[in-house]
Amino acid sequence: MIESDPQWPGVVFNATCLIGPDGILYKYRKVNPWIPYEVHSSPHEIDGYVDPLFPVADTPIGRIGCAICYDWLFPEAIRQLTANGAEVLIRVSAYMDPWGATEPMNWWTIVNRCRALENTAFVVAANQGASLKHYPPYSWPGGSQIVDFDGRMLAEASPGPGERIVVAPIDITALRHERDTRRAHSMLAHLRTEAYPVYAKHQYPPADGERRAVSYEQNNALIDEAKKNW
Repeated sequence: MIESDPQWPGVVFNATCLIGPDGILYKYRKVNPWIPYEVHSSPHEIDGYVDPLFPVADTPIGRIGCAICYDWLFPEAIRQLTANGAEVLIRVSAYMDPWGATEPMNWWTIVNRCRALENTAFVVAANQGASLKHYPPYSWPGGSQIVDFDGRMLAEASPGPGERIVVAPIDITALRHERDTRRAHSMLAHLRTEAYPVYAKHQYPPADGERRAVSYEQNNALIDEAKKNW
């Protein structure tokens, strides 16, 4: 949903909520808008923003973290959810063609399976299914999926417009046992954080502390500036 917050006047977030039997467990605001085209604000860019960027809820059915659509193209975002305790990773998306959920590209499936196996976590990924004729020049291929902690597809909706429902067991006990006992392919334990100086330097947006109005043109200018850092 598109969200405004009186605490941050002039700012619009792309947000979702995790809701349990007792109400809202947390609100997640998209950290990585699909720039330059999405002109929402990222909480990462707001000076003085103190809420957790990647919240996780400890629930009776497991520890649940969520990120929105393009966030999932950043392994760092999903790794941070896992570092914050997530066991089930929720992807809510309007992920579109041509990258979509079918060959020859099928980024949807590739990313869902990779994020599951590299974080030893279940992935529950819900994607919009809508016809191109209603939303030219884009279409959304659906293909919602449930993936286990080894990257195995447990359930998958047939890609295409319209509603599909997928159901699969999520065995939190098995996941916790695997995380506790695994030696090889225990990527969370094997992570050599100091080996990656790329994360010690600033990349996007420029770190001058200046708050800029969000627009398509401004996004493009910031992308060009960030590319100079490579």
